[in-house]
Amino acid sequence: MKNIKEEIKEFTKLIKKYPDVQDLYIGRAILYTKTKQYKKALEDYEKGCNYICYDIMNICKRNNLFKEMEEFYIKAINKDKNNTVNYLSRARFYMSIGEDKKALADCETILKISPKNKFVLDIKKFLTEKLKTRQARTTRIKTPLVFE
Repeated sequence: MKNIKEEIKEFTKLIKKYPDVQDLYIGRAILYTKTKQYKKALEDYEKGCNYICYDIMNICKRNNLFKEMEEFYIKAINKDKNNTVNYLSRARFYMSIGEDKKALADCETILKISPKNKFVLDIKKFLTEKLKTRQARTTRIKTPLVFE
């Protein structure tokens, strides 16, 4: 663990010297992940990936950082509202935590930007069917009879 902390210090020095080198942020983010400093890792992934998320989503899920992850995607989307990758990444995130309606909304936004995106059309179809099935199941459940 001591070596990792020293490596983090070295990356920090290099980042101060070369703040535009994205790989340095990624390297330090990986080290933060190893030391379970997940919020710092997420910050460095943001800087290093130009808002393209790698496996940080899984790290956040394992550590219940759902709000931080959602904020990460909101920042990315606000930075470039026409970047469909950001919407797709957030849709994947929403799907992974069971927020299918929010994922579907992101798919619809993508299709406004890129109407013929076959991959997103397939995801939208999948989500729509999943939501219809879930709705059908909940309407079939009957209210228990009240005993007189």
